[in-house]
Amino acid sequence: MARKFQNNILVNAVHPGYVPTVMTSRTGIHTVEEAANTVVIRVALLPDDGPSGVYFNKMEIAPFTYT
Repeated sequence: MARKFQNNILVNAVHPGYVPTVMTSRTGIHTVEEAANTVVIRVALLPDDGPSGVYFNKMEIAPFTYT
């Protein structure tokens, strides 16, 4: 999608961290506020010329695969 819309919008993947939610059986280690900061401050508010087609793991751009 990032290639298809490269002139219109930014397309990225975001992992906000291990947050206590129903999905994690409330066992996460990061607060909801910390996760929201990752998504909103680091990714949703990227400038128009920000990165596209990348994966954010918490606050950092990370590889899509782990070795």
